[in-house]
Amino acid sequence: MKLPKLMPMDVAAKIFVIAASALGVSSAMLAVPSLVAGDFGQGLLLLGVAVFSGWMSTAIYQFQQRLVGIDEVVRQGKRRVEQSEAVLEEMRRLAKSLRASSSADDSEEDRTVH
Repeated sequence: MKLPKLMPMDVAAKIFVIAASALGVSSAMLAVPSLVAGDFGQGLLLLGVAVFSGWMSTAIYQFQQRLVGIDEVVRQGKRRVEQSEAVLEEMRRLAKSLRASSSADDSEEDRTVH
């Protein structure tokens, strides 16, 4: 069963990267006032969220780049298979025509020998 495509993969990845980056930046900006005010628990928590969001943003971006690379390899493989199939079909046609001409030559030789 094939699932319906809601949006292209690259658009979804960009949305996640932007969301993770925005979360990271906003968490870092909120962590500074908390740390300055002496609320180290919340400040460190917000810094942890900022670091984790930055890491997720980077991971999503790298994963998306790998998927693009895999897609390109698959496209190249499909093109090579199509080219190979075309060459194979041409070879089959050539072999068939050679057999037909060889059969015609053999039947002519049989007629001249008898």
